Amino acid sequence: MKFVNTLEFHKNNPGISVETYIKRKRVELSQQIRTSKKIYLDLKFWILFRDTRTKRYIDHKCADLLNKIETLVRQGKAICPISSDIFWEIQKQANTDTLKSTIDLVDDISKGITIISLPERFNLEFSSFVKTKFGHSIYSLDELVWTKIPYMMGFANPVSNDIPPELMCAMQKAFIDQIWDISLKDLFGPMVEILNPPRFVDLSKTLNIKKNEHLNDHKSFKELFLTELAGILDEYKNRSEKFITHLFEIMMNQKFPDEEIWIKFFSQSVMNIVYHSFRLNRIKRELPSFHVMAKLHAATRWDKKRILRPNDIYDIHHAIDAIPYFDYFLTEHSLKEVINNKNLGFKMFCCKAISDVDTAINELSLIDSK
Repeated sequence: MKFVNTLEFHKNNPGISVETYIKRKRVELSQQIRTSKKIYLDLKFWILFRDTRTKRYIDHKCADLLNKIETLVRQGKAICPISSDIFWEIQKQANTDTLKSTIDLVDDISKGITIISLPERFNLEFSSFVKTKFGHSIYSLDELVWTKIPYMMGFANPVSNDIPPELMCAMQKAFIDQIWDISLKDLFGPMVEILNPPRFVDLSKTLNIKKNEHLNDHKSFKELFLTELAGILDEYKNRSEKFITHLFEIMMNQKFPDEEIWIKFFSQSVMNIVYHSFRLNRIKRELPSFHVMAKLHAATRWDKKRILRPNDIYDIHHAIDAIPYFDYFLTEHSLKEVINNKNLGFKMFCCKAISDVDTAINELSLIDSK
């Protein structure tokens, strides 16, 4: 790991806050990869490429596809950012050798770039939606949605009340500079040898039971979609009341009443506006993660014959990560079929879902020709 010491620089240039500094870092990153096609690989393809690289699996077409991706990444024409969901899934490997090989592959073709976590995207999209309605000038979502591996789970910095605020701010910005380019391998370090695979809760059985209990509750897909959306908005409201009221203070330039009843009333009012904007078809590409999540959950419930498997939950989360912000999504055939269903209207997001190697080679070859 390279040592980066920018503390003196930040002490001598104290003009911006930590929040503004990390925002600038993300905007610079987005500009660096602006012309690169973003390719999202679900766990199936990460494992397939890992085994192809290590010769555990011999398939010439898979090798051709991996070579195509590696070449495009070297040329700066494509990038394969990971997500926090992929990060957690690759840790399910009990074999440390295969885990190390997967980490090496991630470092090579992601270049240490990730999409910000879903809770952060919810806040970013919601903030963008509100600020736009108030006529504020804002960065586009694509300019702020990319970050580096140390921040894939969210933004955090060391804090101490014993250090003067100006020095603390400089130290925090220097800390960002130090860990910004840390690889996944450096992040894991020697812990790879002692890591225990994380336990994952299987929600599929519970979801299947609830689905069967409410099979005939909705007369149309849109009605079901709005039900799912209402549930997502309600959960988001409960977790984000402080963020929502803070956003109000920024917009209105005044302190929000501290009484809990006003906080809950205002938060619920804002959620109602969002809900009815979707109901009246007034939202298109705004709030994309809310949109995609609600549509995918509705699609799994609308197909009465479909039984959710444990890995389906992870696949749905990968789709929520990929569809709004990536150009290509390499995934399972069944999920590709759901995504490509015209009734879901995901075509507006311009993400191509691909499940077979031949199609992926053909599609990615088009990048070379541009």
